Amino acid sequence: MTEYFEYELTKAASILINDMFRLKKGETLVITADTQTDMRVVNAVAAAAHTAGAKPMTIVLASPLGVGKAADNMLPVDSLTGALLYADAWVEFNQQWLLYSTPFERAMKENKKLRYSCLVGMTVDMMVRLIGRIDAALLSDFLHQVTEMTQKAGRMRITTPAGNDLSFRLVKERIVGCDDGMADTPGAHFLSGQISFFPEFDSIQGKLVFDGTISPPCGFLKEPVFLDIENGVIQKIYGGNQADELRRWLESFDDPNMFRLAHGCYG
Repeated sequence: MTEYFEYELTKAASILINDMFRLKKGETLVITADTQTDMRVVNAVAAAAHTAGAKPMTIVLASPLGVGKAADNMLPVDSLTGALLYADAWVEFNQQWLLYSTPFERAMKENKKLRYSCLVGMTVDMMVRLIGRIDAALLSDFLHQVTEMTQKAGRMRITTPAGNDLSFRLVKERIVGCDDGMADTPGAHFLSGQISFFPEFDSIQGKLVFDGTISPPCGFLKEPVFLDIENGVIQKIYGGNQADELRRWLESFDDPNMFRLAHGCYG
């Protein structure tokens, strides 16, 4: 019996390894996962890397209770870092992501050849829909055109039917980031479809409304969460129980920078 999307997953894994990473024979690919990861994705990608003549190494971690640096005290920091320092490529499938953790920061700083792709929370369904079945060239062309428009803009205003109304000046010196899925050059890369931009922090004014997910800490939202922003700093969080959950989580770091906005993305 075949498994769900078995053939399609094989194709998507091959695209990731051969077209997006352009993994070469003899290169080492580290695949990280945790105990919440869809292991069919991990195994398919490891098999595709092996088929390409590369050397896949899978590292499965116990799922930490936080992400980024908040997960450090639950990670084998030195051992994980050691593996990443000598890898040619790294794809992250962790549900509780390592992005911005100490192993991530050390690996990206010290391993100048490392090609990293952030595919956190990837499932079989996502692999097939977002990698296996897209017209990568057409999407890339669209993304780069929107990126060029954004780079030329001086100000941005973001409004939504849910009540979001946020405006700010863009930092002209900062390059607008465009992720088209390619991970064939050293550095950090993300799933195709993200364009990141950088406001002048103190210029951010208005209302930010989340009506999909906030992760961490809330996950899927049962009702909208509203944030009032003045000069780039969150002044008020309201909207129900999950708004209270977000506020308590931000306060738990005991750092006023947790209430500042840093950047935005089209997705």
